[in-house]
Amino acid sequence: METKKRKKIKSDNKPEKDVIPSEKWVVSFKDPNNRKGVIPRPIIRQFYAQGYYEAYDIIRTYSEKVSLEIMWFKEKRNCSNLFISKKFPLLESICVYCNRIFNDLEPIPCLKENCIHTFCSTDCLKNHIRLRHIAPK
Repeated sequence: METKKRKKIKSDNKPEKDVIPSEKWVVSFKDPNNRKGVIPRPIIRQFYAQGYYEAYDIIRTYSEKVSLEIMWFKEKRNCSNLFISKKFPLLESICVYCNRIFNDLEPIPCLKENCIHTFCSTDCLKNHIRLRHIAPK
C-alpha cells in the first residue's frame, strides 16, 4: 500500500528528505482500579502515529499518565470492519472553547445535532452553546 512507502518531499532550501506519513491507530485500555464491575470495561481511542514504535511510545506515555493498562493496539486499517467504520474519540483531545489539552476518558460532546466539537468541562460546553448556537436577538 502507498501509505507505508516513504515519500520524497523537496524543500526550498533543504535537501530531499524521506517523510513517513502518519497512520490512524486504535488502542484499547482497561482501568485496573475500576471496582464498579467484575469485568473491566474497555476504553477505545484513536490517534495518529508514523510507525509502530512511535505509536507504542505515544500510548505508553498516555497510559502511564492516566494509570491505565494497555490491552492492545493496531493500525486502524488492519482492524475488522467494526472498528474501521466506527469513529472513536481521540487519545488526547483539545477543548474547542478554552484550547486546553485534556485526557478525559469521556469527553463532553456538543449537544447540537450537527456540531462535532468536544469540550473539557460543562462550563466550556455552556459557553460554546451560548456563543455559537444561540442567535443574538
